[in-house]
Amino acid sequence: MAAVDLGSNSFRLLIGRVRQSSLGAQILPLDILKETVRLAAGLQADGNLDAASQQRALLALHRFAERLRSFGPNRVRVVATNTLRVAANAKHFLIGAEAALGFPIEVISGVEEARLIYEGAAHDLPRDGQQRLVVDIGGGSTECILGKDYLPESLESCYVGCVSLSRRFFPDGEVNKLSMEDAIDFARTSLGAVGTQYRRKGWRYAVGTSGTAKALTQIAQMQFQRDLLDRNSLHDLQRRLVKAGHPDRLEVKGMRADRRPVIAGGIAVMRAVFDEFDLASMRYCPAALREGVLYDLLGRSSGQDMRAVTVDALQLRYGVDREHAERVAETAMALFDQIARGVQEELHAQRMLLGWAARLAEVGFSIAQADYHKHSGYILLHAEMPGFSLSEKNRLANLALGQSGSLRKLQGLLSQEREWLMVLCLRLSVILHRRRDRQEVLLPALFARKRQVRIELSRRWLEQHPLSHASLRAEVDNWRGAQIFESIELSPI
Repeated sequence: MAAVDLGSNSFRLLIGRVRQSSLGAQILPLDILKETVRLAAGLQADGNLDAASQQRALLALHRFAERLRSFGPNRVRVVATNTLRVAANAKHFLIGAEAALGFPIEVISGVEEARLIYEGAAHDLPRDGQQRLVVDIGGGSTECILGKDYLPESLESCYVGCVSLSRRFFPDGEVNKLSMEDAIDFARTSLGAVGTQYRRKGWRYAVGTSGTAKALTQIAQMQFQRDLLDRNSLHDLQRRLVKAGHPDRLEVKGMRADRRPVIAGGIAVMRAVFDEFDLASMRYCPAALREGVLYDLLGRSSGQDMRAVTVDALQLRYGVDREHAERVAETAMALFDQIARGVQEELHAQRMLLGWAARLAEVGFSIAQADYHKHSGYILLHAEMPGFSLSEKNRLANLALGQSGSLRKLQGLLSQEREWLMVLCLRLSVILHRRRDRQEVLLPALFARKRQVRIELSRRWLEQHPLSHASLRAEVDNWRGAQIFESIELSPI
């Protein structure tokens, strides 16, 4: 299995092998590739990624593609983090990036990034039953998690990182006492609310993951002879950097050359972490996002998909009629199976997404019955949904929004014919199960070819169900008016 992490500072590829034991599965690392891309350094004032950073990124992905050439699509997961969450031209860049790599790229939310970071760290840390704080300082964001063993209890993402802070406060690399203090104060402001909240809950020990924590821990061990990164070694390093005036003039043991351009920002964020969380020391854990992505991918392949857990939790939270939702989902997926044509892996992913959308279609009832489809779409777009990428959340929200009402509201949101067919399958299923009487419904025969759609149903069944018949005729008229397909017919047989 392989995980690719498109971070704001570095792109990394981790390949692992699954080893089963009597106590569960373990992923052993086989190969690790790293490219220092510094994507966040290419963010311009208008929010776009500049051409140079895009070119660095595409070249790195071309090299990763060679290593992944023999991998099937269900064995690779690619996630992108903060810079591609905020870049104005991220959508355009991702088209070329996916072509270069050969695999789809998921832009994940900050909270989802935090969840995956914790999952990776939890599989490397001891299962000791103690509450712990895990902090991951990335290039553009810092994730903070409280958890115990494999269970994360609080997840937060703050928009401050070693690359973004270095660019803002040390643009030419020069460091002085005032610029360092300003950078620390800025980072403390970003982390302050999380620090206050987490201190109330408490923890037994703190853990740092990823590049900044690794670099600072190595310096603390090699330069200052400390077992852990502690407050004194961090202050000493800060003073030495200010005195040197530039990272290139800083002489300390354990400093890697590729870390120098962002070390000032990394020190500032870590100082803010120590101050806001009132830490005396922090241990380093080598496992983080990439390992978490692999374990999450392993869970999907073994039936323990976090997305299914999330759907179940949302149904419970919003009081969804689960039996009815399951019937709607089964019918919608059965209709989709009749018309699905394409790459098997893509069809399987879309089928699952359609089923989840059907199971969550009525979460909007928790707000109001009127326009519930609009409420459902809003909830799914804005809710925290562990396991789902931002694009998957958008597609779920669009399906929920499109389950009833006018189709015109979707015309700026959907473009591919298969997406429209998924909407059609969900709308037909909602109509067929409108009576909510737990009775089996007759599954229509659905045909879709060259943008021509035909729905076949028993004439006798339609005569026995006049309300459903009228609703289906109105539905066909709705699609004709929207001109989504070249033709659509309801054919009694």
